[in-house]
Amino acid sequence: MDKPFPIEDLVDRVGNRYAIVVAVAKRVRQLKQGAKPFIDAGSHTLSTIALHEISAGYVRIEEPPPHETPEPAEPEVIEVPAGDAERLTAVIQSLDDEDDDEEDDTPTA
Repeated sequence: MDKPFPIEDLVDRVGNRYAIVVAVAKRVRQLKQGAKPFIDAGSHTLSTIALHEISAGYVRIEEPPPHETPEPAEPEVIEVPAGDAERLTAVIQSLDDEDDDEEDDTPTA
């Protein structure tokens, strides 16, 4: 390629500068791993080659599919024997009482 291209041309093609940076970074990684360049950019700099490939239309930037949020799962109900439930309630209550005692010890301004 004989002349460098203005970044505005890439922004018009891609949409925004951030997407260009991400695309160049991904393409440079591919080139480092041995992928063949699509064009002869007249440069040995991988980022320049990637920019020229994007400018020439050999590398496209595709939007990822929309993320779907899964339906919330129904809570699992666990049955606890009566004696265990009472002990668990007592332990939780004692922990709550300890927390209340610690709050009383804090100095006030």
